[in-house]
Amino acid sequence: MNLKDQNWKNFTDSHLHDWYGIWTRYTPQGDVKESFQSVRLFKSNPELTEIHQTNRYIYDSDNIKEESWSYNQQDNSLADGMFHPSRSTMRGFFLKSGHAVWLSTQLQEGSYLGAELFFRNEDLRHSVGIVYDEPGNLFHTANIREDSRGFPSQYWSTDIEQLPERNLNGNWQGTSMTMTSDLNISTPVSTSLKWGWEGHKTFYLPDGVSISCPQKITFGTPFILVANWLLNDAQMQQLMVKYDQSGNFSSLILQNLWL
Repeated sequence: MNLKDQNWKNFTDSHLHDWYGIWTRYTPQGDVKESFQSVRLFKSNPELTEIHQTNRYIYDSDNIKEESWSYNQQDNSLADGMFHPSRSTMRGFFLKSGHAVWLSTQLQEGSYLGAELFFRNEDLRHSVGIVYDEPGNLFHTANIREDSRGFPSQYWSTDIEQLPERNLNGNWQGTSMTMTSDLNISTPVSTSLKWGWEGHKTFYLPDGVSISCPQKITFGTPFILVANWLLNDAQMQQLMVKYDQSGNFSSLILQNLWL
């Protein structure tokens, strides 16, 4: 199987469910901007070559909004990632484990840059959104906690306020796997947790979710976007998205870590 077909298969194997979630968006200072329920619905043909996605945003019983997209393997599965119909520079990169990212592949003048990093664990999925405005300043972050079993989730809490800190100390060890912008995936290698980068701001969200990202991004300076999820006191998943000094996406890194 070629790389783009494998990328498509990784998407269809792990994400074609109905995902019931709570979206919460935060200011660059970590304050809650808005929070609402959502359902992301995925339908496909029997061959899994055509996908229809509907996002339903439930602000309250009288205020429900929807947006939809359709994908097909022939047109949307590309050698540089899965093409998203909503934006020409947005691509999706999917690992066999279900971890993934949708992102802007290039930092462009006069345009927003965003990335949504996806974590998977059995019936649970959550994603972290990080968005920068046209001058390159952090615009907002987001956390989307989803459960394919419906509302209310047996796992996710209803808390939305961020925490002042989270203890990520300890001898976290595990494996690291890298997916490059041309869809090549490395063999796993040993790694340990790194947390804390110069120029980054950290956010500690409910349910063990943490974000570390630059307050500002610019051409000429490589940058990295990081999120992790404490599944329990001894298990962590961490995703890192790297951009090079030209502002081009270069790699997605998944780390599975244990104490």
